[in-house]
Amino acid sequence: MASSSSKLPWMYDVLINFNGEDVQRKFVSHLDSALSAVGFTTFLHHPNALHPIHIQQPILNLSRVAIVVFTKSYSQSSWCLHQLQQIIRWQETYCRHLLPVYYEILPSDVRLQKGDFGKAFKATAGQELEHGMSRWSHALTKAANLFGWDESNHRSDAELVDKIVKTVLNLQVLSATKFPVGLQPRVEDVIQTIKSKSTQVCTIAICGMEGSGKTTLAKAIYHQIHDSFKDKSFIEDIAQISRTRGDIHLQGQLLSDVLKTKVEIHNVDMGRSMIRERLSGKRVLIVLDEVDLYCPLLFDLRESRAWSGEGTVIIITTRDEDLLRIHQVDSVYSIKPMNENESLELLSWHAFREPKHKEEYHLLELIVEDYLLLLKSLEVIYMKGPKKNGTK
Repeated sequence: MASSSSKLPWMYDVLINFNGEDVQRKFVSHLDSALSAVGFTTFLHHPNALHPIHIQQPILNLSRVAIVVFTKSYSQSSWCLHQLQQIIRWQETYCRHLLPVYYEILPSDVRLQKGDFGKAFKATAGQELEHGMSRWSHALTKAANLFGWDESNHRSDAELVDKIVKTVLNLQVLSATKFPVGLQPRVEDVIQTIKSKSTQVCTIAICGMEGSGKTTLAKAIYHQIHDSFKDKSFIEDIAQISRTRGDIHLQGQLLSDVLKTKVEIHNVDMGRSMIRERLSGKRVLIVLDEVDLYCPLLFDLRESRAWSGEGTVIIITTRDEDLLRIHQVDSVYSIKPMNENESLELLSWHAFREPKHKEEYHLLELIVEDYLLLLKSLEVIYMKGPKKNGTK
């Protein structure tokens, strides 16, 4: 059922997947209304709709964000479990956003399929083949490993709905990249590292050459986890800003983001002291993008482990591996180049606006390959050619 339009629109902003009329009346209707109020087009997707639609790939391709509402009755529906499997495949293939919500159920019950949720899951899956049960279990675990919202951590449904809507709004504003090919697996690798250090102060460096996607990866990670932090800051292109506006400006931006008020700093040492004092004991998420050896960090990364609150996450992106040794970060994620399939898919997105080029484009692909070979041959000839007046 299309919630915000009487006819099927070209694009759904948010698809809401759930099971049960009770949760639709209590929570989903409020979420749907709040999303529609800020201009999003929503699609309510559950097995008891008046005109249930099998969520095939074209429907998912028209959606930007999928919100899955897990309840005690969710695992009672083989239809929902099958659709979740398709949503996971869509999320991994197209790197779209999947946001889980746990309504009157523990996230661990979903992730491990235990408790009443697990009993219902086994009863439902018992009607299927063993490999089908395994795929459903994998989909549930995969979804529950993503950052989401636990209803029990909020004072009311209104507060929970407000947080979800703000997050979806931020996803539209701070888009990581237009065609995020191969991005989600890299995001999940870093997020798993963060989760493994959830009771500590976690410092992570994303390292790679210029243009390798460090900032894009950092933004995507920030997208997925920032809502679980009350205090946070994302500062982009620090080296450039440091050269043009100075380190005091950057320290002020960090403090203003976290404290949500403007602060006055007179010198760098004062800024470091203020960061240490004002952020002491706070659980914060800080991303410092494009740091280099010539740009001192806004605070001492090694000392921050002593005054930061439990669960703090500090991410820096850099090209300088020497910087990582100096500041002794906990984990280093080195960005690997795209493989051949990812490169071809990215080319297809840019050229044809779809992940895999059609057969009729195959001839064009061969022409492009021949053209690139010709360019390389011409470059070799040019570099070996005679020199005039000291130039080639």
